[in-house]
Amino acid sequence: MRAYEAIQRLLQLRDSIALARHARQRMRDRHFNMDDVRRVLLHGTVSPNPAWDETFQNWRYRISYVDYDGDPLALIVALEPSIGRLTVITGTDV
Repeated sequence: MRAYEAIQRLLQLRDSIALARHARQRMRDRHFNMDDVRRVLLHGTVSPNPAWDETFQNWRYRISYVDYDGDPLALIVALEPSIGRLTVITGTDV
């Protein structure tokens, strides 16, 4: 899958993960951290059905796995490989 490969390439870059304000709030609300985010991005399953965001003109992908506590965690991310960035939009239970 091309999205998974793009995510893996972006993770190799320094400072490639950006967090939307909503994602930061969800991290506090749902008690997960950047280590959990990286774990999901590295090992998670990318949904085969991305959603087009008309406002930001990008594709959003759902990536699901478990956090370090073993709790299900799904991230919604926008990929921006042309600028070397992946933005976490939100995090939720699977």
